Amino acid sequence: MLSFPRREDVDKSNGQRMQRLLTEELKFLSSDGGTITDPDQRTKMLSNFMAPRELRLRVGAQVMLIKNVDEQLVNGTMGRVKRFIDPTSYTTETGYDLANGIGATGAISKKSSNSVRYPEVEFSLANGERRNVLVTPERWKVELPSGETQVSRTQVILSCFRCLGYI
Repeated sequence: MLSFPRREDVDKSNGQRMQRLLTEELKFLSSDGGTITDPDQRTKMLSNFMAPRELRLRVGAQVMLIKNVDEQLVNGTMGRVKRFIDPTSYTTETGYDLANGIGATGAISKKSSNSVRYPEVEFSLANGERRNVLVTPERWKVELPSGETQVSRTQVILSCFRCLGYI
């Protein structure tokens, strides 16, 4: 397996591998916020988050969770994107309740999800089982003791990991 000393090199390699997948691709742009207005300081603080500003995923891409979800799905758990689906359709198809679901901490409401699709990922668990999950955005933030949010980023809680050229 290849290893790289810089995040930029990893991103470039993953981007090249992602292009080999001839499947549907979706781009997820983060929603950034906070009270810091200095562009350099803001950029530096946001770069400390695992979540990228832009995340491109394709069906078949190997991905990794970048945030703990529950006892089985933790930061570093590997999976593969199966499809992209509207959260409302996913709820209807599976009976899965987004309000109490994985990765849905208020980032999605049924009203706002009409045209938004998120990745359904099949994760390989430590016990050898597989688990399908609709992965939705979460929020990272840096807060002052007063509760003021200096910077925040809301993004799908995945990172592209070795985007292999096969499904």
